[in-house]
Amino acid sequence: MEISDKDYELVENILLNNKSEFNTLQREFIELFENKTIIAGPGAGKTTSLAAKIVILLKNLNSSGSRAGVCIITHTNVAVNEINNALIKAGIGKIDHPHFIGTINEFFNRFCVLPLFKYTCNHNNLVFDKEHPNDLEFYKSFLSVERSFMSEDVKGKIAFRMHNSNLIFNINDKCLDISNTTNWHLFEKYKDLLLEAKLTRKSQGFLTHDDTFLFSTFFLQNLKFKEILRNRFKYIFLDEFQDTPPEGKVLLDELFKTQNNIYQLIGDPYQTISFDHPMPSINESEVFRINITNRFGNQITEHLNTILPQSEMKSISGKESLSPIILLYKNEEDIYPAYQAIIKEYEEINFRFRENNKKDKVLVLIKTWSNRIKKGVNYKEKNLKKNKSINSELKTLVIEFVVGKLATNGEKISTINNWISKHPKMLSLHTLLINIIKNGIDDDNKIQLCKLINQFLTENGVDNIGLDDNIYGNIENIIKNQRTPEVLSDETDDIFTIHSVKGETLRSVLLVDFGRKPFTKVLLHKYGIIDDDSYRYTDQNLLYVAMSRVTDLFVFAMAENDWTTEIAEVFQKNWAIKRV
Repeated sequence: MEISDKDYELVENILLNNKSEFNTLQREFIELFENKTIIAGPGAGKTTSLAAKIVILLKNLNSSGSRAGVCIITHTNVAVNEINNALIKAGIGKIDHPHFIGTINEFFNRFCVLPLFKYTCNHNNLVFDKEHPNDLEFYKSFLSVERSFMSEDVKGKIAFRMHNSNLIFNINDKCLDISNTTNWHLFEKYKDLLLEAKLTRKSQGFLTHDDTFLFSTFFLQNLKFKEILRNRFKYIFLDEFQDTPPEGKVLLDELFKTQNNIYQLIGDPYQTISFDHPMPSINESEVFRINITNRFGNQITEHLNTILPQSEMKSISGKESLSPIILLYKNEEDIYPAYQAIIKEYEEINFRFRENNKKDKVLVLIKTWSNRIKKGVNYKEKNLKKNKSINSELKTLVIEFVVGKLATNGEKISTINNWISKHPKMLSLHTLLINIIKNGIDDDNKIQLCKLINQFLTENGVDNIGLDDNIYGNIENIIKNQRTPEVLSDETDDIFTIHSVKGETLRSVLLVDFGRKPFTKVLLHKYGIIDDDSYRYTDQNLLYVAMSRVTDLFVFAMAENDWTTEIAEVFQKNWAIKRV
């Protein structure tokens, strides 16, 4: 594919506001169309470069009349919004058929799980959740039909095993199977019964998020379906590949790592910071690096390369940052005021730092460390957004509760949803929920809601609920949480976890290190002061992420009693040392 100067003028105008140009490495990535793993370091313009690549690719496909599909799998909606906004500005419009953009679960649900359930169970919609509140009741009902002779106690125990046993894919027999998750000594005796019950429940459309990859694996055993997807999507881009669930990445590799598809993984494996997520293995022969950062200068880059030499980060010419600081303290309560004093000092003497409008944040590994930084201050969850009104959330809760009850009779979820959405009592439910929001779920409202729910249940021959059901407590919790004031832009609340700021750009960072002091240990090992490298890979990655957020200043708080003459000799060469 030939990319012209006009193509670059278009994307640079849209994405860079004509204030700069894509650098050499970014252009090489934009023009790269072969199977590659693209490692893009912090501040290297990964998302912007990917957006430019998609705009130019779709523009060329449209002009040539090609029907080759483009598939972009993202970890969050940030890249989705940037790419779609760029496409709209370019006059192409949002990603639409035959292309796809969304998360990995959305991709496999749309193209594997939904088709599977549509053709095998005649389902047009499915309910995905961590678990469903009526699962256990379903298994009890299932046993009442299949093993009516059993006592209630025995049925209860077996239902518990059914509920807690996991479905698996049997590689040898190429079929769905069930595992002895609960380590039950009678598992082999009841295995077929457990499997039948589990599959029956799934056939009603009640799935967990983990089921996405399980049923997709089963679906893709049919080579015809694999070929359909391979032929539809010529270009596949997996963004933030380091955060992709391993089982999902395996499926994508098997599906698209072919000679006829262009399959690119884009991300930064050194920013793998989830403790239950393995570091992705990298084949260096397949790697292309975008390692020139626009975010910080060599004052930060050289230390990132000490912590993780394989990142090979470089700064653009002329980019300057401040030397990082080791802040030595004796008392934890002195750390925060000292950090504020440092910020004030640099604002007075450094014009560039003063004019930088990015935020300053204190980063912690564990939320409870907040109280140690600011006595009596607990960690506040940040930027919680309400996607639904409280009335809509309560209505959804009640409807899903009723649907779950009715589905135990074997009815399809789609049929129940259609029935209840057209029920004449839905207006009464709406009115009642508004009253509950205003006045709380008092005894009168609880009785009214109980009657309304039981009317739905009675019409379908299902046992009624009482006033002691847990749904009322769930409603009360939603109302309570919705009324709790949220801190969206409180400037005094500047303590964040490292995980919560991944992807952000900040003016300065103070990183504290309490407990087992994992970051102190990483620093001392990486700078050759100690030989002990027994820390977790996530510890070094977390330190790397924390330091690479800044444009200007990184401050690391170290306990005075951990400081030695040997440490001082090493760190005073490239770090500023300040004592509280």
